[in-house]
Amino acid sequence: VSINSLGGPVRRECADVRAKMTQILTFLFLSVCFCATTSQSPVLLGTLSVMQHRTSGILYAINEKTFFIQNFEYDGFGDAVYFYVYTSGQAVNRNGGGIIVNWSSTRATIPNRRFGLGGPSENMTVSLTNGPPNAANLNISNIQTVTIWCQQFRVFFARLDLPTNVNIPPLSPVTTDAPVVPFCIQLHNDLQVFWTHNDSHISIRQCGCISEDQYMAFGISGNDTKTYMVGADVVVTWIDSDGPKAVDYYLTGRQQCRGGEGVCPDTLLAGGTGTQDIAMISGSTMNEMRCVEYERLLNTGDSSDRPYLVNNQTQFVAWAYGPRATEEGLRDLAFFHTEYPRNGDNFQINFAQGSRCDEPLQCVQEMVCPWEGVNISAMEPTMFLVKIGLSGGSRGYQGITGLSGWGIAYYINDTLIPVLKLRRNVTYTFIVEAGNDPSDGPKYHPFYITDSIDGGILLDTPEDRVRKNEQVFAGYNLETNEPTAAGRYCAHEETTESGPVALDCDSSLQDYLDTLDVSCQGDESDAAVLTWTPDGNTPDVVYYQCANHLHLGWRIEVVNGTDIGMANNTDTGMGNNTNTGMGNNTNTGMGNNTNTGMGNNTNTGMGNNTNTGMGNN
Repeated sequence: VSINSLGGPVRRECADVRAKMTQILTFLFLSVCFCATTSQSPVLLGTLSVMQHRTSGILYAINEKTFFIQNFEYDGFGDAVYFYVYTSGQAVNRNGGGIIVNWSSTRATIPNRRFGLGGPSENMTVSLTNGPPNAANLNISNIQTVTIWCQQFRVFFARLDLPTNVNIPPLSPVTTDAPVVPFCIQLHNDLQVFWTHNDSHISIRQCGCISEDQYMAFGISGNDTKTYMVGADVVVTWIDSDGPKAVDYYLTGRQQCRGGEGVCPDTLLAGGTGTQDIAMISGSTMNEMRCVEYERLLNTGDSSDRPYLVNNQTQFVAWAYGPRATEEGLRDLAFFHTEYPRNGDNFQINFAQGSRCDEPLQCVQEMVCPWEGVNISAMEPTMFLVKIGLSGGSRGYQGITGLSGWGIAYYINDTLIPVLKLRRNVTYTFIVEAGNDPSDGPKYHPFYITDSIDGGILLDTPEDRVRKNEQVFAGYNLETNEPTAAGRYCAHEETTESGPVALDCDSSLQDYLDTLDVSCQGDESDAAVLTWTPDGNTPDVVYYQCANHLHLGWRIEVVNGTDIGMANNTDTGMGNNTNTGMGNNTNTGMGNNTNTGMGNNTNTGMGNNTNTGMGNN
């Protein structure tokens, strides 16, 4: 009986039972059918010759059932593209006659996306056991030619004729009475890691309660005596519409990846010495749980990789999960983690002996309830105080803007990323206190005004500059490529007493702000001062952003002088006033109008109106 045909409480109860059974079956599958590896070295088969769409790669045989493609590249512009093989005696014909090998356990075709070609190079694993049945019954030693084939247009994108008389490593035997049972550790309510190993390789499966625009990460700690992020060697995984991904990362610092420093894929590290040493095996999605399995050598020899020890020594590990950059051109970079080891929590694993997980993950879809954004409509005063601070998780920056966040964001007049409504031909002053030391990347947040919704102009390569064609209005000198508004560091941070704040839907933005205190480094005289006068050439919408990080700021709406009304304005940061001026005020409506600008005053702007008050009105 279809679950969808049931109604009311019975439908919900059946759905709950189905979800529970699915979790249990998935857990049993992970526990018993985890991929076994061979202790023999992969055998080089040759290099795929480029024929179409810049498709290439170096092909190895891991065993009789598994191909490994090193540095696979493909521009992603094909349609119905397959890993396509011909057995001994078959005629190699672009019109067909060969055998399709499914690209992964979850899809037949090669994803229509770019592999390598300017982004991180990728290593792929293609298993004959992925199917279909006529492929699963093959051995690599029976195959004479491997191609990347476009079924739609009957053309080869790449081809390799395999060498003869090659000793392919046999598939590791698996007996029914002694199944390979992976070790497992529960790192968080939403994250489990499974692994098996032999004398040369380790296979790891990360399983997490994450969405399509999130990542999970696991690896060896950057410190031999505790769980520590800086210096950690982790693998960042996710599953999106293009399938599962596993990317080798090395964390030189806590900041976004810039110039090869920070939270970077190995292939983007400074000096170009890092390599992608991870081989993708498979990925799966079931309900709210995503699992990605990959393999690597225990000791890759790469200076940015830490070895996995399987000699009964205990190692500290690092883990996290959080939002992933999904915007065009950001290369799926991992952003600031949502969950990670807190309060000095340390995680240790003996990879030789390991442990077991008693239950599968219980993934519950998170309810997202963003805070309502705040507007600052600025007639007068025209000064804004800019600091940095915590972003408020999915309810804060991410929920308000719909963009991936970095865990921190700008505060203007003590308000988290307000929308600024400014007038043309009025000069505004920004007092910037968000960090001015370029050597301390996580605390360096130069402020600038741009037409880019992403910001981070210091992160851009020359190619990025051309592609984005970013227009800068203030705070950055395009001739010297230097920011001009970087002041001392002041941050809205959690107090020791408050600890991590539960960002549930019952709390308001003000409740959250009340748990934060502002701390500053340096003197007030170290603040930077930025002045800006929007004019007739300024677009209606621009953004205040950080030059050194992506997604820290938000929107500025620029209007003509008479377009900002005197109602529905929030506090400008100069006391609790609903009307924006104190002192000499002029209202530009129709007729002779005066408004004191003191207290809660309303002026219609129609006719001869006088509002008595204090000051020159």
